[in-house]
Amino acid sequence: MALFTIHFPPVAAGQRPPAEKIVFIRDGFSWPAFFLGPIWLAWRRAWLAAALWTLLLVAIALIAWKLRISRDALSWLTLALGVWFGFEGGRVVAWNLARRGYVEGDLVVGEDAEEAEAVFFNRWPAPGEPRP
Repeated sequence: MALFTIHFPPVAAGQRPPAEKIVFIRDGFSWPAFFLGPIWLAWRRAWLAAALWTLLLVAIALIAWKLRISRDALSWLTLALGVWFGFEGGRVVAWNLARRGYVEGDLVVGEDAEEAEAVFFNRWPAPGEPRP
């Protein structure tokens, strides 16, 4: 089972956010984030984070080249950054959503994203009902 954080878009007070704008982010390690870093961020529409991650990787490569750091050391550093990003990529996407006004408002447990969405929307109150 996985834990998903639910992020709601900005809406006027007392209004429900449209269901299609609600974002579910899986908490935990992400293999696509580990292997594809900036591409994964761009796919998740985190453009600024994708650009910054790309610039970081390029800067590290240029500094390593300028200081003549061995390829082995650079590979280990890149691997360590990839592992870190695999664990924290979801938080980076959440940060990007927060910059756009989204609010982390709920947690749900599910086997996958579809199950998490089903659990959340089954317990979400109907329009006009108060939220517990």
